Order: sequence, then structure tokens, then C-alpha cells
Amino acid sequence: MQQPQMSAGMPRPGKAVLGMMVAMVAIWVLFAVGINWGHADSAVLRFFVGSGSALASGHLWVLLTAPMLHDLHDPSHLLMPLFAFYFFGTTLEDRWGARKLLAFLFGSAVFAYLIQIAVGALVPQLATPIWYGSMGMTEAVAVAWALNNRNSTVRLFFVLPVSGTMLLVFVFAMSVLNVFAMKAPSEGLVTPFGGMLAGWIFGDASPFRRYFLELRLRRLRAETEALRTGQAAARRRAGGPPLRIIHGGGDAPPKDKRFLN
Repeated sequence: MQQPQMSAGMPRPGKAVLGMMVAMVAIWVLFAVGINWGHADSAVLRFFVGSGSALASGHLWVLLTAPMLHDLHDPSHLLMPLFAFYFFGTTLEDRWGARKLLAFLFGSAVFAYLIQIAVGALVPQLATPIWYGSMGMTEAVAVAWALNNRNSTVRLFFVLPVSGTMLLVFVFAMSVLNVFAMKAPSEGLVTPFGGMLAGWIFGDASPFRRYFLELRLRRLRAETEALRTGQAAARRRAGGPPLRIIHGGGDAPPKDKRFLN
């Protein structure tokens, strides 16, 4: 049986995906040119990258700025999220809309970094002092797309056909291998797993979302049944008093004139 193709040509990104891609490229070029060529002080980055000391100082904004920063000496660190947003985020934006996709991306990034901090505190070997990069977003987008398209195929990099199931296996296996090799990306070793978990929890395949929808359906059914019961009772009340049989043969007319005819 032939698998359905998601798209044989160029995906057309929406406003959210296009905006994220342009913002990431602009931020990377700004800092790369300023620091690598303009000899600006790289210490300026400490206001935007994530760290335990930054959070302890109340710099909570780093949870939102760190995902937008990438290695200034490694363009591939920037290219991977761009490809993920383009090939997988475009489909999600068509399904969810721009606002929900942006909330999903930044919510997944924050969730993934918090998982990295929590696990790093429990297992010091997996901790990282400074973290930045959008791998939490990337893994979340890939998993959310894959769970909704297990039997569909997208041509990754315009050439390589990848199904949803293949993508899930590849993403998880690579993160596990990095842990075995202790090859920590700038996001940390645990952040990718946090991103995968976020893609499952916050995506359409989430069991929590399914449970919420079931509760909502039950409530709507109960409200519909109560409305029907109320309407039936109202119709009975509006039907007037019940009919009564009056036996004839009497000379005296009935006192209640409603029963004459």
C-alpha cells in the first residue's frame, strides 16, 4: 500500500513559521557579525543565555531568549531548527493557527529547559551550567508532527522521504546516543527529551488533551439533556389543564364554564 505524501514540492510557511525563521537568522547574524567581526564583548550574551545563576537572580526572561540564540561559530546549529520549522512547523501552523503554534514553540522551549534544570539537579553528570539553543522547540515540533502523521511521508531536505514513525525513532535514538557518548549540545543532554515530552503533552496526540475533550463532551451532553428536559416540562405546562369527562343528564349546569363545550 502506498503511503500518502505530505508534500512533493515546497511547503509554504505561514506567518508564525516565517517570523520565527527570520527572527532566528537576524539574531544570529547580528551577534555573529558584532562579536566575530566587530570584536564586541561576548559578555553581552550572558543577559540572554540561560543559567542557574540567571534564574536565581530573577532573570526569568532567559527562558524565552535562550531558545532564540545559537552557536555563533557553528551555522548548522541554526540550520537544524530552520529546517524543522519549515518542514514540520508549516503543517502544524496550518492545523493550529499562528498564535497556537507560537505558544506551543515557546511553551515547549520553557518546559524543556525546566526539565533540564530539574534532572541536572538530581543527576549532576547531566547538568549544564549554561544553556541556549532551540533544540527543545525542534524536538517538540518534530514529535508533534510525527504523532499526527505516523503513516504520512514528507521529503526532508526536499529529497529524503521520512514517515512519522521513522522520524520518532530517529529523534529518540539520536538523543539517547548523545547521552551514551556524553556529547552535550549547548541546550544540554536532557533538553531534547524535554522537547519530545512537550511535543507529546502539548500536541494533538496528548492524553491530557483527549481527557479534557472527553470531559467537555460529557458536560455538553449533560447540558443538552437538561435543556431537553426543561423544554419538555415547559411544553407540558403550556398545554392547559387536563380534559375531564362530564356525565350528562343533569339539570344544573356545571359551575366551571370551561367544560360546557
